[in-house]
Amino acid sequence: MGSKSEEDHAADEAAFREANEQIRQAQRELKPDAERVPFLCECEERSCREPILLPPAEYELIRSESTHFVIVSGHPTDGDVVSERDGHAVVRKSGRGGDIAIETDPRKEDA
Repeated sequence: MGSKSEEDHAADEAAFREANEQIRQAQRELKPDAERVPFLCECEERSCREPILLPPAEYELIRSESTHFVIVSGHPTDGDVVSERDGHAVVRKSGRGGDIAIETDPRKEDA
């Protein structure tokens, strides 16, 4: 029940996603054989810094959809939970939040 808009939430989630892209790139360069990598929770709470340990292949699967984000189970989101396991959930943004997720996707080819 905060005063943040859907656009604000989407921008916060996109910022965490960008940080995770940098983590993933560093992992590829420094430890390409890592079994699990500590990614940041991509929830809409700007102060959240909780890590999520994921195999790189699972992170890649999540990132294959511009509208999907990974969060710690139970953390705030205005997205739809697509799947949940091992203490984390994958959420899908739709509406204006989904549009922002697509527009801000660092992997988007026409960005």
